[in-house]
Amino acid sequence: MSIKVAIVGVGNCCCSLVQAINFYKNSDIGIMHMDIGGYKPYDIEIVGAIDIDKRKVGKDLSEAIFSKPNVTKKFIDVPYMNVKVVKGEVLDGTSGILKDLIIVSNEPSVDIEDYLKSINAEILVNLLPTGAKKASEFYAEKAIKAKCAFINCTTTKIASDINWNNKFKENGLPLIGDDLMSQIGGTVFHLGLIEFLNSRGVKIEKTYQLDIGGSMEAYGILEEERKEEKRNIKTQIIENLLPKDSKITTGTSDFVEFMKDRRTSYFYIEGRNCLGSDVIIDIYLRTNDGPNGAGILLDIIRATKLALERKLSGSILSICAYGFKNPPVKYSVSQSRKLFEDFIGGKTSM
Repeated sequence: MSIKVAIVGVGNCCCSLVQAINFYKNSDIGIMHMDIGGYKPYDIEIVGAIDIDKRKVGKDLSEAIFSKPNVTKKFIDVPYMNVKVVKGEVLDGTSGILKDLIIVSNEPSVDIEDYLKSINAEILVNLLPTGAKKASEFYAEKAIKAKCAFINCTTTKIASDINWNNKFKENGLPLIGDDLMSQIGGTVFHLGLIEFLNSRGVKIEKTYQLDIGGSMEAYGILEEERKEEKRNIKTQIIENLLPKDSKITTGTSDFVEFMKDRRTSYFYIEGRNCLGSDVIIDIYLRTNDGPNGAGILLDIIRATKLALERKLSGSILSICAYGFKNPPVKYSVSQSRKLFEDFIGGKTSM
């Protein structure tokens, strides 16, 4: 009873996801749901992998995930998987600043539709870098043609776009996204802090969340267009929980190469509570990007399998709200958690 998954973008998140699938065969440390609809994390079977970097293409996935420019920590030894990384379409996957990090393979690109069909993939997970809009839309289209559910972890608007939603509905396929929210990353932590303060009657007046990291994702966001896209999504989700006159700044502020997969998030919140007295929070959070993404994906992939089994189609709001920064409909952290629990328990189909 496996869940057959193909991944496009064999980066740091993919590396951690593959490790996590193997890790949770013998452990339950740090996982949100060990069982989702009868599926365990190790029931996820990676049957296909797509990339364009010559240091990964042609290698078994167990080896490719530790190839440069990946910088994720090796937590466990991954056995040979018999899944060769194939070359996908380049499109805008190396546009702008990313051309400095990616060495494009000379291998011919495979026919993605035929490839997904040949490996019997049920779900295609898009782990391309922020800003790869053309490539993300290309793979969404190929997922439809190959009859795969699609999980969009990038900032490209797909699950939150009515036209894409209608396309997946018409083809009877689940659509999940957009912009993956980490298990315990800066955005969800910031949202949690704000939700707590709101529940205690604090009027928040000013807040910021700034990130520094050393991964390829952090490097790519140095480019102004990518940085602005990411900042807008983070700001919008935070704005939903704040008074209209609050001042907000969010986003990745810099790249520090020696940090590798580590990320430091800085938070500042200034507000007023009883008698208008001031409340100030000024803290930081240190995490690892790859495991943060893998942790939430373990839940999202298994919930998407349930959506397939239940013959649901289009954007599945409960999964989108639970695991993404830019879902079609935004909820608070506690609301989205409740929606997700209701979905996996069969109490809602939204």
